[in-house]
Amino acid sequence: MNIKKSSKQQLFFVIIVLIFIIITLFGIVKGTDGDDNDDYYIGAVLEYAPPEYNFKDPNETPIKYVLANVKQYNSYAQIAKSQGAQIIVFPEYGLLGGAFATRDEVLPYLEVIPDPHQSSQPIIPCNNEDFDNRTILQSLSCIAIENSIVLVADMGDVQYCDNSTSSNDNCPTDGRLQYNTQVSFSEKGELLAKYHKSHLYGEPYFNPSTPPDPVIFSTNFNVTFGMFICFDILFEEPQKTLIQKYGIHNLVYSTEWVNVNYAYARGVQESWSKIYSANVLAANIGATSAISGSGIYSNGNFINTYQNPTTKPANKLLVGKLPKDPTTTKTTTTTSSSPNNNKIDSGIESIDFINYKPFKHQLYDGAVNLNDVKTPTSINATIIPFSISENQVNQTIVSENNGLTCTFTYSTGDRVDKNRLLYSLVSFNGNFNDFFNSQLCSASICGSNDPNSCFDNVFDSSSTFTSVHIQGNFQSDYHIVPTFTTYPLIENYLANYQFGDQFISVSNIEQYFIGTSLFAIQWNDTSSSDNLSYEFI
Repeated sequence: MNIKKSSKQQLFFVIIVLIFIIITLFGIVKGTDGDDNDDYYIGAVLEYAPPEYNFKDPNETPIKYVLANVKQYNSYAQIAKSQGAQIIVFPEYGLLGGAFATRDEVLPYLEVIPDPHQSSQPIIPCNNEDFDNRTILQSLSCIAIENSIVLVADMGDVQYCDNSTSSNDNCPTDGRLQYNTQVSFSEKGELLAKYHKSHLYGEPYFNPSTPPDPVIFSTNFNVTFGMFICFDILFEEPQKTLIQKYGIHNLVYSTEWVNVNYAYARGVQESWSKIYSANVLAANIGATSAISGSGIYSNGNFINTYQNPTTKPANKLLVGKLPKDPTTTKTTTTTSSSPNNNKIDSGIESIDFINYKPFKHQLYDGAVNLNDVKTPTSINATIIPFSISENQVNQTIVSENNGLTCTFTYSTGDRVDKNRLLYSLVSFNGNFNDFFNSQLCSASICGSNDPNSCFDNVFDSSSTFTSVHIQGNFQSDYHIVPTFTTYPLIENYLANYQFGDQFISVSNIEQYFIGTSLFAIQWNDTSSSDNLSYEFI
């Protein structure tokens, strides 16, 4: 009996060993199938809506408020790491909220952020007594360490200056330079970089970085990232230097983007990714549908995106797999019939908080005079409404404004929404709310069959178009941001768009059509558009 029992034990042991060898060999083969992890990294972004500051609570303080948001960041960083994420990006104003309208009111939220590029030693704030009075930096550094993840967040930097010194001619009268700042930490908690927002949008409490200062940082997974904050994405600098000098093809982007139907947040993010053959990790505030839209993109392909469709605050964690070099490595783009193989389910659905006061930024809550901060629709545009019907073929609409002529030609399918038959073609050529000179051609669905709704934000549609073509006679010194929006927004319809094209032409549209735009900004260097051509990227 003992002999038989021993033989069975030996046979069982041999079977276990064989199974182990087979599993090991399968792993080796799988690791060499062309999808080598060395060629990819996993990124995460969080669309996050910070709660409203509780002025009625006598115990509420700016730092207490910020650290409550930091705690939420830590929870999402843990989840992102559990999904394999190596880097996570958080939105603009996600920590600070918006309970301030003046330089003095924002000051308690700010910390003196050292410049790691000026330090000969690594700067690790976590458990560092030199940072005991800078708890935001300290906490973010510790989150990066605890989760072994590269962390990118937006916060406030204050640098004290002296008006009497000639080297600080730009020093404000209060003796403080205050910046909207993006910071990055390594998985070891080291402060890798800080970037000061260059182009402010109604933020009188901050100073712009003048001139724009391009900033990059490198990670332990051998990817170098450029840094942007919100409005910066439209301007010549710092993006021109990031692309030409540093050859950046990976961007971390924190934003609080206000949607407008010719420049939706996700459309602008996808456009940048497509034009510069880049990966973009974009984190937006999730306050409402008006201020929402985050995503992960590669060479214009949608890896994982989210738009808050409601009027309630919502959070959403997005995770996706990205090629380290998007110019040479293909991703699997999402189609209506084929899921995106690079998208990673974070296990987190959007969260509408119960008994949770929505985030309100002072800019949009009356503390700053809205007459001084014009909205993206307060432009003297020419709007030509038109109604669609089933199976129209090559219908053409023309809109003109100050010498800019926009033409939109379209064909519809056999399904249109009777409640929203109205679309419009918008043209604009002039100064955009004192920010820049702009030219715009935009064809988009209206909010209803009322022409007054043709500047409304619309995020869904149930009307089919089989082909569209939009073009304009743009000036050569204008940098064009092309966008193409469908419902759902999953397909890269800019795939055939070439840098500098003054038109978008798309056929075989599988999703419901919302709109398409050519939004152009005049750059200072009249040759800048040519200089940013593909030979540099």
